[in-house]
Amino acid sequence: MAGERGRRARAAPVRQGDIEPYTALRWVSTLFKGAAVFLGVAIIAEFIAGIAAVGIGVVPELLGELVRTAVLAVVLWGGGDLVRLLIHLGHDIRAERILLTRIATRLTPEQGGGEGRGFSRLELGPERGPPEAEAAD
Repeated sequence: MAGERGRRARAAPVRQGDIEPYTALRWVSTLFKGAAVFLGVAIIAEFIAGIAAVGIGVVPELLGELVRTAVLAVVLWGGGDLVRLLIHLGHDIRAERILLTRIATRLTPEQGGGEGRGFSRLELGPERGPPEAEAAD
């Protein structure tokens, strides 16, 4: 019991080299967010230019355009956030696979035929055929 107590499982951190960067997805996220910012600046400039060129009577049309463009900008910004979330999800899945592989290699017997730390292998008896074959004999 005392020997078992001294041997505790240590959680090995995932090395930074094990997690490859998702460079293309990061660029897509940056592109979506940049497009959202550009649309925000463009709609403000259009609003100011429309009021300066035509006057206050064009405000209802400009408000409709403002709402449509703002919705598109929010959707683009949300798409960029979703891509970042997918990047984090991919990192988590990779880290889980790496850690599970490390655990599995500790639990399997070593190549020299010795027993590992995990469960011992099942001892199989002699090969037996299906029950139908025994009944036919």
